[in-house]
Amino acid sequence: MLLTKLSAKYDLSNKFLGDEILTSRKQQDKTLEADVKNVLSYRTWIQAKTNNTFDSTRILGIVAVTKGSENYLPYTIPKIIQQISEVGMMADIVIGLNNGFECPYVIDRFMRPDVQVIHLYTGEKTANNTPAKIFDNLMCEGKPYCVTNINFQQAKHRIFVVHQQEGQYSAGKIRVLGDIYGSLLMNSIDNGWIPPAILVTFDAESQFLIEQKHAFIESDSNGLKLIVAQLTDQPEIDILGVRHKFLVYQKGMVDKIEVLVPDFSEDLPPIQWFLDIIHGKFSSFMTKPGGGTFGKSETIISLLTVIAESYPGSRCEDSHLTILAKYAGFIGDIFIDVVATNRTPHITDMTTDKPPKKAWIEQVYRWSTSVQGLKLLYGEHNIKMIVDDGLPWWLLLTKTIEVFKLVMGRKNNFFTVVKKLKFLFIAFLISQKINKMSIQNPDVLKGSRAKACW
Repeated sequence: MLLTKLSAKYDLSNKFLGDEILTSRKQQDKTLEADVKNVLSYRTWIQAKTNNTFDSTRILGIVAVTKGSENYLPYTIPKIIQQISEVGMMADIVIGLNNGFECPYVIDRFMRPDVQVIHLYTGEKTANNTPAKIFDNLMCEGKPYCVTNINFQQAKHRIFVVHQQEGQYSAGKIRVLGDIYGSLLMNSIDNGWIPPAILVTFDAESQFLIEQKHAFIESDSNGLKLIVAQLTDQPEIDILGVRHKFLVYQKGMVDKIEVLVPDFSEDLPPIQWFLDIIHGKFSSFMTKPGGGTFGKSETIISLLTVIAESYPGSRCEDSHLTILAKYAGFIGDIFIDVVATNRTPHITDMTTDKPPKKAWIEQVYRWSTSVQGLKLLYGEHNIKMIVDDGLPWWLLLTKTIEVFKLVMGRKNNFFTVVKKLKFLFIAFLISQKINKMSIQNPDVLKGSRAKACW
């Protein structure tokens, strides 16, 4: 009799838990469906406003920067403009200076005969998900500024510097991106601007380089040229990411300025090393990186406008974008022949926290908590084949030979094999610990508690 009662109670408890999970999944599915609907609605609006016609002579680049970016911008911005020039096109670069950050000396160096620098200023940001109006004067007076198409005979590269006003709702990359996409670009399109056909998102330290047969990176190569050729040859592609390449940076001199430059010979921390190897090659590791995603302007503008206005706490807008792009039916992939450089801490670097923590672990932990937020939002069942916050053992079990070949590479001796196996073990061990911690502290993506900075 007692066993019967216990069994009935157990069945009832399981049924309640099952119903709760089913209800949660249905809500997550509805949220994903609603966000995809908004993205498609924005894209349809943009296509209608532009008559589905875009500027094929220019490339639009968007980057959000904050303190520390002055160590990279002096050489990355000129490099990207140079690469665009080598393709035979012109650049419209928008640099968003987040939450009052300024680097006037760096910006002044961009001024040259073939580059026009246009300074823009945001008005007050009244909520964390409301894009601020943008003006061409510091007093933020008159009508909001609109980008316009210029006479092709007088065409030159343009750099739009958006000085975001410091404020209660401004801190965080997604917040300044919200002002750029949701205010500057959307308002300009509404007022007749025909945007470039191709848009590229990048980070302050991004360089687009060619990696020949996955063996070595050509430091002076033009990876952007390959991407543009790919998009031109396959016009059906909506969005195309490159492989992120984690690198330790060190002090160097560029044009008599002390900057931080990538060290292609320095060993990476274990997890970043493993992610470098598998990114873009296996399901669950297909994020289009914020430091290097190319695509149709109307597609990327629609995606990031929805993310910024709906989820002002997003700290991994690239993973978020990848998920929405997939369910919106956009055609795309990771182009593994080109890498975008991405800074990672040296394995010995420590944070300024008290007590100090290992910086490379904190970097991965931040990514993990961001993905945990997306799991709660859309459901792990919807995103696990696209993005993941861990290094699952199943990859070694189901793709053993393929992963082993990628990990080992070529020309290994006994010492390097042992070292790589040790790194692999550490990567998975630390990843499991980070995953457990991040589950307890997922990012809050919306509402007054949402924070988009660290």
